Amino acid sequence: MYNPAHKQLMVVVYDGICNSVFQSQVLAPLLASLQTSINLEITLVSFERHNPSPETLLKAIPAHDRLHLMIFHKQVFFGSWSLYPGDWQLKRLLQQLPCHHIIARGPLAGWIALKALGAIAKQHPELVRGTTPDTLPTITIQARGLCAEEYRYAHHQQLNQPSYNPISWFKKQFYRWIYNQFNRIECETYRARGTSDIPHDITLEAVSAALKGYLITTFHANPDSIVLATKDIPKAVDPTLTAQWRQQMRMQLGIPTTAYVYCYSGSYKPWQCANQTIADFAARHAANPNAFLLILTQDRTYFERVLHAHNLPKTSYALAHAPANDLLRYLAAADAGYLFREADVINWVSRPTKMLEYQAVGLNIIHNNTVAWLAGEGA
Repeated sequence: MYNPAHKQLMVVVYDGICNSVFQSQVLAPLLASLQTSINLEITLVSFERHNPSPETLLKAIPAHDRLHLMIFHKQVFFGSWSLYPGDWQLKRLLQQLPCHHIIARGPLAGWIALKALGAIAKQHPELVRGTTPDTLPTITIQARGLCAEEYRYAHHQQLNQPSYNPISWFKKQFYRWIYNQFNRIECETYRARGTSDIPHDITLEAVSAALKGYLITTFHANPDSIVLATKDIPKAVDPTLTAQWRQQMRMQLGIPTTAYVYCYSGSYKPWQCANQTIADFAARHAANPNAFLLILTQDRTYFERVLHAHNLPKTSYALAHAPANDLLRYLAAADAGYLFREADVINWVSRPTKMLEYQAVGLNIIHNNTVAWLAGEGA
């Protein structure tokens, strides 16, 4: 039941509640906002390819009397045409529920929200003119990455190999077409709005200064409309508590108190440069036998193979799985955290969640100058 006296916020998410960063980057800031503002009410709209089970929903989102969840169906992506059903669903919802402000996460959610608001404005021009107490909701679009470039990165081989390879010429052209569709949607979502555009006054929220610059130079975004995201950055843990966690977790994990501990947190994925990380640590351990590697992952078997290949003694490392709620406690056991990435624009403009977690417990970050934030190019 919606309270008409509350400020109504609608948050539109297109990558689903099971996304790896949903808890930390989407849900946590919303719950914090509800806690600090008792007059705030939030409707979370999540587009899902398959409806989550009741058990999944209960596990992912805690019950809250001022947080409402709406699940919409997400189509297989086939250009902007696959987004129109979402536009129609969101428009109907906005016509039925009160809403003062919309936050759309990413260009696809942003595109849908802009189309829905534009359609409502055509049907009800009085909302734009302000001739009634009601007005069109304002909107913030969160830019968290580069949709087209991430697709290009994931499909690099298919996009670049010769047509006589196993990928057919037609399939190769399809991949290029999808890339162009993502790029077109990003251009339309992020571009500077003219006075004839409805809505024309939108806010873009970029995760880094490098991404802000990219939005301006590539998509011709209005520099005055872009702000840097700060609400979803984890707060620094009190150093006294960090020291307490450090002692507890080293004892629990069997890590010598005198060791200098390097940490890798994440899965065994090529884009996370896991092999390069192990190779770097092996060199450090050869120079300093007091070095110790803590690997926090669910991909234990893969890492064991690489560690064995580098002839690292079992006394020089520990593998553990850290539950999401206890991740910072585990990280506190370390002195430094690894964050290697390949040299690519998607990494350069990013603000890795792993980096924020390392920083929250005061770890030194070992990196390879492929993330602008860490390379001294500003946040």
